[in-house]
Amino acid sequence: MFKGIFLGLLATGAMLSSQPIPARPEQLSFPPLTFAAPRTKDYVATLKNGIQVYLAADPQGVPFVRLKVLIKGGRYLEPKGKAGLAELTGSQWRLGGTLKTPAEQLDERLEFLAGSISSGLGDTSGSLDLQVMEKDLKEGLDLFMQVLLEPAFAEDRLVLAKQNALRSLQARNDQVPAIAGYQMGYLLNGEGHFTTAHMTAASLAAITREDLRAFQKRVLHPANLVVAVSGRFEKEAMLALLNRTLGALQPAREAQASPKVPVPDGVRTPGIYVVDKDVPQSMVQLAIPGLRRTDPDWHAVVVMNQILGGSGFTSRLMKKLRSDEGLTYGVGTGFSPGTYWKGDFTCSLQTKNRSVAYALDLILKDIDRIKREPVSDEELKVIQDGIVLAFPSDWSNRQAVATRFASEQLAGWPVDWWADYREKIQAVTKAEVQRVAQTYLDANRAVILVVGKAGEAEAGDEKDHPGLLKDVTKLPLKRLPLRDPLTLQPLP
Repeated sequence: MFKGIFLGLLATGAMLSSQPIPARPEQLSFPPLTFAAPRTKDYVATLKNGIQVYLAADPQGVPFVRLKVLIKGGRYLEPKGKAGLAELTGSQWRLGGTLKTPAEQLDERLEFLAGSISSGLGDTSGSLDLQVMEKDLKEGLDLFMQVLLEPAFAEDRLVLAKQNALRSLQARNDQVPAIAGYQMGYLLNGEGHFTTAHMTAASLAAITREDLRAFQKRVLHPANLVVAVSGRFEKEAMLALLNRTLGALQPAREAQASPKVPVPDGVRTPGIYVVDKDVPQSMVQLAIPGLRRTDPDWHAVVVMNQILGGSGFTSRLMKKLRSDEGLTYGVGTGFSPGTYWKGDFTCSLQTKNRSVAYALDLILKDIDRIKREPVSDEELKVIQDGIVLAFPSDWSNRQAVATRFASEQLAGWPVDWWADYREKIQAVTKAEVQRVAQTYLDANRAVILVVGKAGEAEAGDEKDHPGLLKDVTKLPLKRLPLRDPLTLQPLP
């Protein structure tokens, strides 16, 4: 497939070189670009212990092999009082060396091989990654399996990691995006959800080396693993090698298949929430309940969002707030895919404190406009063509293909969900764009967060754009306190 695309591009270049040079660029003609989305069946295999692996071989390509073991498990599995355990386990899984190869020796050997092993765990998943030259695959995979199965979690490196983490906590309120991140989480998901169980000084101090070992052993179960391999190798030889290594993995006594990710059960209260922070610019974030990627409305929502604020300089909000009004360097919107629960429509920008009310008013008016008026034929075509033409870049190399399929499998998305994506995008009509805007952009359900100099943001720009923040919408306005960076308790 990839070779065919390359030859097609060469043929296009040859055709253009034989054409007379036109008077204007728009007079150039090109043959249609054909691209078929990869299908799962052409890449998937199952190891003898049930682990699914996605192989994207390139026997004539650059002599590198990239292997990624994706792991279902992360912050949502942390015991109470141990917030930060998943993050530390993820980083030290590799950095702490192995029982056979101490951390310094592992660093030196990988540097000699011009290879790398990395690890990390997030909210619900993580990965261990290997990149090594084809000729060094045997040794590289041996080191990788040591890291995967026998991490040492070296005490000196763990101590250093905890010291660095504590310094990060101390600086938690130094940056507006960090403040907005934890405040918005509380507003959307409540105090009791794992997404808002952030690391504190107390939870960091409570984490021990034994905790890291126990967490690693718990998630190292074949049912939690999916593998992606790409690069220069022969498929059958790679499968045999993987069956001798990853395929031989059996769950230890401590290993558990990770449970379902818990859904937030807090009740949201729509409103405008202001956090006072003495900075020249405020961060403004808006969230409205959305949908999941598997919802039938998803493709129409994608098109609608790109028109409104998701397509950079071609979007309405960017043109209005940046190009026309000069209020911000950038504004963007998006619908989160809702992997484990329904996602949100979000909008975010930074602007001068006194411009907050005016900028928010413009955003809400554009949201209302796309609900009231059909979009133009030109807007619809530009956005649909842009999405369709950009689609092949998401599958631009074998690593992207293998990783995409493995990630979809780990998250539980339907097989080959992307196969007809472009056709469904092209089928979206103006009426559907307006309908989904009316369905999913209910500003009365919005949670709006402003982090900046509260007095100025609330007063607005009396000189050029008068208007109080509380009058922009009928939603109630409330001040939120900053939280102590080490305890996350509200400050007086």
